[in-house]
Amino acid sequence: MDKACQSCGMPLEHEDQYGTDAQHHKTDEYCKYCYKEGAFVQPELTMEEMIQQCVPFLVEEGMQAEEATLMLRNYLPNLKRWRSSENTELQFDGPIREEYRGEIHLIGLKARTNNQKEQTPHGIIPSMWERFVGENVAGRIRGHEGLASVYGCYTDYENGALGEYTFFIGKEAAEDFQTPDELEELVIPAARYAIFQATHEPSSVFRVWQTIWAWAATGQGERTYTGDFEVYGNPDEPVLIYIAIK
Repeated sequence: MDKACQSCGMPLEHEDQYGTDAQHHKTDEYCKYCYKEGAFVQPELTMEEMIQQCVPFLVEEGMQAEEATLMLRNYLPNLKRWRSSENTELQFDGPIREEYRGEIHLIGLKARTNNQKEQTPHGIIPSMWERFVGENVAGRIRGHEGLASVYGCYTDYENGALGEYTFFIGKEAAEDFQTPDELEELVIPAARYAIFQATHEPSSVFRVWQTIWAWAATGQGERTYTGDFEVYGNPDEPVLIYIAIK
């Protein structure tokens, strides 16, 4: 899923979902339910009213109403219709650079989750980090000399940023290291990446992910969802977030 309506966030997977501009041409910026003949169907609609309209559709897909509301309140401010309004003060800094990286082999912990769940008290990523640190998983993995970085990875996407994905925490191991039974292996395929930068504060990492969602949703970058990851080095070094791109 590369495109989403810049008003309601609905994935735009087919041209028959597109809205139309003033010349009656299809536009892939907005869906037909939000935008017709160059104007919004509900021009006076507020972002909060849009959220309330969208929640029932997400509930039909199996999401809890509270989770859907929280997800939309975080996601909609990234979209073109709303980001210039008084509803958001987000800054949209782009990637610091692009880079090609070869295949990466990791050992660590993994679980399935989604962004909707992670924006609620039921998110599992914080508890996975607690387990990773508390059980000294990094210390149990004998790595390549000089490569001690920890990776927080997002792979096996079901439907881009809106669906389930696998979250994996781990590090690169030496070639002759035998994976313990209680740990998992992950291979991130070779890819080209747009690289974003954050600090080690969780709030900073989350704000950068908001920027990444906006960057992709507004067409500034085209994600491939083959595998994205955060790299945590020394505490005095920035956290680098790698987003796979075409």
